[in-house]
Amino acid sequence: MQRFRKAFSLIELLVVIGIIGLLLGILLPALERGREQAVQVKCANNLHQIGYAISMYANANNGAYPRTTYVPDAPITEGTGAAALSPFGSDGPAANDVTASVFLLIRTEEMPAAVFACPYNDVITFVADPASNPLARSNFTDFKNNLGYSFANPYPSAALARAGYQLTSHLNPAFVVGADLNPGVGGNANSATHEDRGQNVLFADGHVEWDSSPMVGVRQDNIYTNKAGIAGGMPVDASDTVLLPVRN
Repeated sequence: MQRFRKAFSLIELLVVIGIIGLLLGILLPALERGREQAVQVKCANNLHQIGYAISMYANANNGAYPRTTYVPDAPITEGTGAAALSPFGSDGPAANDVTASVFLLIRTEEMPAAVFACPYNDVITFVADPASNPLARSNFTDFKNNLGYSFANPYPSAALARAGYQLTSHLNPAFVVGADLNPGVGGNANSATHEDRGQNVLFADGHVEWDSSPMVGVRQDNIYTNKAGIAGGMPVDASDTVLLPVRN
């Protein structure tokens, strides 16, 4: 006798579809969190490499961190003189250019341009600087797209320099040297790069950690503002970290 397999009823089919939907609802967020964590680790590794390059630069320059032409009390600039052959020439970046100081690491320490582009691109997409020969340039082609990190201001005011602010290899190990790009909004906001969940933070001793608050560093104050609460403002004293550039 021929036997016929019983087909699924509509109710059974709906139950199966419901179970699959439930499982997807559970698994997809977990997979997304895993992806975010993997990219977060890669982003932290970028900062760790940058920290090592800063240390190497300082070792070769009497302990001084990278910076281009410095004029006390001149305005902070960014993204200037990109096409100049020399970062210190008369046609090079303007004085106190915070992005040109970072680009020095690409020129002198042979850092891959991709290391300066944060790999997390759910909110902001960063790409490696397209310049094929960094020795023929003095700044990022387009720092708003090529630079995914902010760094402590290397250009203090004259008064601040007299008060002892200087970026050298002798910094307090807890001083914050860099982190995911400064959102420039002040307050207690985290970096926008990681959807305001937190930021990878590079310290003067070379270690990198993920912090869910910007209140870190020597005095546990906001690394994205000065102690007066101004985003992108001049540091107030020698222990005050203010990360630049600001992405508007």
